[in-house]
Amino acid sequence: MLLQLRGITKRFPGVIALNSVDIDFIRGEIHALVGENGAGKTTLIKVIGGKYQPDSGDILFKGEKVRIPDPHKALQMGISTVYQEYNLLPDLRVIENIMLGCEPLGKFKKIDWRQAAAFCKNLMSRMGVEVDLHQYVSELGAAEAKIVEILKALVTEAEVVIMDEPTAALPEHDVDSLFSLIESLKKNDVTVIYISHRIEEIFSVADRVSVLKDGNMVGTHRVHQISSDHLIKSMVGRELQDIYTIRAREVSPKVVLSVRDLQDGHRLKGVTFDLHEGEILGIGGMTGNGQRELIRTLFGAHRKTNGEISIHGDVVSIDSPQKAMKLGIGFLPDDRRNEGLAVTQPVRRNISLPSLHLRQDAGIIRGREEKKVVEEMVDKLGIKVTSILQKIESLSGGNQQRVVLAKWLPLNPKILLFHEPTLGIDVGAKVEIYRLINGFAESGVSIIMVTSDMMELLHVPDRILVFYNGSVSREFLRKDATEEAVMFAASGNGEAHGG
Repeated sequence: MLLQLRGITKRFPGVIALNSVDIDFIRGEIHALVGENGAGKTTLIKVIGGKYQPDSGDILFKGEKVRIPDPHKALQMGISTVYQEYNLLPDLRVIENIMLGCEPLGKFKKIDWRQAAAFCKNLMSRMGVEVDLHQYVSELGAAEAKIVEILKALVTEAEVVIMDEPTAALPEHDVDSLFSLIESLKKNDVTVIYISHRIEEIFSVADRVSVLKDGNMVGTHRVHQISSDHLIKSMVGRELQDIYTIRAREVSPKVVLSVRDLQDGHRLKGVTFDLHEGEILGIGGMTGNGQRELIRTLFGAHRKTNGEISIHGDVVSIDSPQKAMKLGIGFLPDDRRNEGLAVTQPVRRNISLPSLHLRQDAGIIRGREEKKVVEEMVDKLGIKVTSILQKIESLSGGNQQRVVLAKWLPLNPKILLFHEPTLGIDVGAKVEIYRLINGFAESGVSIIMVTSDMMELLHVPDRILVFYNGSVSREFLRKDATEEAVMFAASGNGEAHGG
C-alpha cells in the first residue's frame, strides 16, 4: 500500500461531501474513481492533493500517518494532480512549462537550459513519449498538451499522479497515446488515480475501480471481476439498458434542412444529406473527418467554399452565428466552458443573453420579464441551482450543459445542433440530457447530434450518418446500426459493407 485513507469525512455548509471514506491505493496501479457528479470524487482528490483538509479521518502515506496542509506539501511528498482544465502557459515553450518552478541553476544563479533539456529528454525517454521541447505550447495539439501536463507533474519525481477526466478534451485518435503514457507510469511504479465518466475507458486502462455515491464509498472492485452493467448500477441505480430509453418513432417526411455538396476547401469534401422535422440525426465517425467543420458551418462559425444549404426549401446564406440564430438554429458546442458559457457570470446572465433583444425597450432591459423567463427555463429543464444568481463555474457538468441548452429555448429554435452533448458529464446526467433531446424531437424540433460516443450514436438518433474523409461514408437507420458496421464505415469501407 502506498496511500491509504481511513474514515475521511469532509463537510460543507448543508452537505456532507465525504462520509467516513476508506480507500487504499497500491504502488504502481491504475485506480479509477467513478460516480455521478456530486458523488464526492473531486472532494476526495482535493483532500489527497492538499487543497481541502478533512474534518476527520487519517491519511497514511507509505505506512505513516501524514498531514497534507496544502498542494505544495503534496508535491513535496510526491503527489501531483493533472486537472481536467488546461493548466499550461501557452506563450512559453514546452521546456519552460515542464520545468516551471524547478529550473536547474548554473553559474551566477542563471537557469541552465542545457541541463533542463537533458533532464526532460531523460524523463520523456523513461515515459516513452516525445515532444519538441522548444515548441510553444500554443502550437501543440490537445494530446501533446496533455502529455506536457503529465510530464510537468513528474518533474518532482511524483509517486502518485491524479488525473481528472484526462481524455475529456482529446480527439478519439489521441486517447491511445495517453493510455500508452499511463501504462508507462505504471511500469515505473507510479500510482495513477484516474477519474473518468467514460465507462469504456475504465475497462481499457484501470486495474481497480472504486465507486462513490453521495459521499459514501460503495465499494472497490478489480476491473476484470465486474461488468459495465454492475458498475453503472452501483453508480446510478440503473441498468445499462435503462440509460438509452428513447423509443423508436415515425419521423416526419417533411424536410427542414437540406445540405448539398458542402465543401470548405479543407476537411469537407462534398457533404449531402436531408434533415426531417422532429428527427434526431446522428453524425459519427473517427474524429477529424469533417464532423466538427460541418456542424460549425451550419451555425455560421466556419466558412464553406462550395455547396448549398436550404431551410424549408429556400437556399440560405449562413455566414455568421447571428444569421443562423435568425434562421432558428441553436448550437451547443463541445467546449461548453469556453464557447458555450460565460463561466464567471451567473445562471441568469447566461440564459438570458441570446434573447435579451426580445425584452428591451430603447436599449433598456425589462428586468422583471427577463427574470421570469430565466426562472421558467430553470424549472423546465430541471437545472439544479440555489438561485439564478449562482455562478456557472460552481455548477456540475450536467447542469452547465442544461444552461447551454436553456439559453436557446426562448428563441424557439427549429433546429438544434449538438456537438458532443454528453461530453464530461456523468451517467445520471446523460439520461436527463437524452430525455430532453427526445422531448424536443417529439415537439417537432429537428436535431443534429455529432458524437464520438459509440453507445450514444447507436441508441439515441433516429438515423445515423457515418463520416469518412470529409463526406458521408454510410447511412443507417437506428434499427440497422451495429458497432461493427459503423466502425467499418468509419474506416472508409461503408459502401462495400452490406447488411
